[in-house]
Amino acid sequence: MGRSVASVLGEGLSATPEDVWASEIRDYLLGRLSARNRNELLRHVQQTTLEHPPILRWWIFEGKQYAPLGGSLSASFDVALRMAQRLVRTFNPLTRISDRADGVVDWARTLARGASGMRPEYVVRSSGVGLGDDEHAALQGWASWVRSEWAAYASQWKIERHLDWAEFGSADGGPFSEDRLRRWAHVARRSRWPFLRDVVAESLRPALEPEDLNRIPLPSAREKLFELLCLVRIAKALAPLPLELRWLQDQNTYNAVDLDGMTCRYQEPLPRAAVLATLDYVGTLARAVEAFGVSIPKYIDLAFDFHVPRAGFDGLIVEAKSGSQQYGQAVAQLRTYRSARQRRPGSRYLVLGIVESPNDPELTRDELACFIAAAPTAEDMWLFSGPDGIERTLMAVFGV
Repeated sequence: MGRSVASVLGEGLSATPEDVWASEIRDYLLGRLSARNRNELLRHVQQTTLEHPPILRWWIFEGKQYAPLGGSLSASFDVALRMAQRLVRTFNPLTRISDRADGVVDWARTLARGASGMRPEYVVRSSGVGLGDDEHAALQGWASWVRSEWAAYASQWKIERHLDWAEFGSADGGPFSEDRLRRWAHVARRSRWPFLRDVVAESLRPALEPEDLNRIPLPSAREKLFELLCLVRIAKALAPLPLELRWLQDQNTYNAVDLDGMTCRYQEPLPRAAVLATLDYVGTLARAVEAFGVSIPKYIDLAFDFHVPRAGFDGLIVEAKSGSQQYGQAVAQLRTYRSARQRRPGSRYLVLGIVESPNDPELTRDELACFIAAAPTAEDMWLFSGPDGIERTLMAVFGV
């Protein structure tokens, strides 16, 4: 798992490249634009108050895992509702009105009520066994807040799942001020009920404590972290910083990021039959691959599809190589990707190989411009870059 930004930045200039990559990725997720000179930034612990981090609702509903639910909140709404309803049924108000002086009578409050008709009424204190007044209020308020936040999130990403908690939660629709959320979180954290501590308080935590968002896990594998760094740098070059972000899920679901004007697919699966049908494999090699169990490309590192063509391109196909690997080691996979990936007839893509440490100097802006101007307009364009040249390369192709 990745480490928090605060812990990384507090280590000073001894931070590893992986630490700096993780910090840059999290800065993007949190809507916090990094300084270009990361070494200067690493001299100090970053103390930032976040307004509305783009990743916030994704982390609350889909990214964060809750022990009592056995998974994310969005995947376990029905479980959460049942647990909350069971808890509400234990509600035991601090005091109740009774026509008999049974239990512990609060005589001060009883006398303060005065005479009330023909039948006597006593204020009787609760045994305190079930859910208390403050806990009940926190649980009901939290449920209303969850309904409101999920409605906004589902509408933004067109998730067709209505949170039907009509019979649970207060009718209060907000505004859900920070003070109210903090009060509910404080009550929930101090509660003896696991659901309040481990679901209610933990789901409120990201909205109140930026450090919780800094703990969003990132891949521990260096090559995967480098791929995400390339994703973020391409996104920053081609799209404005998102106000709301639905981050990557996994390869079995929608492992994509929707940005303004484009969709990025991460580790996009390649059908085996499509790979074996390419010119790189067709014929006797395809038979040998099947017979000997030879591994073939299964996933495209990154693929960006534009909603509307830009500068004559329909998107990008990217291979990212970390470590000491060089451009030549990305070519074979990129050739297979562009041939095996399903695409619209006549579409044109920028095929981009990115390596961590290019041996040869990268092309200057003027050299890139000359190369691009001379490229055939009816074919895919091939370009190569190091991570620090991503923005310069994309600006040469697509402009500002």
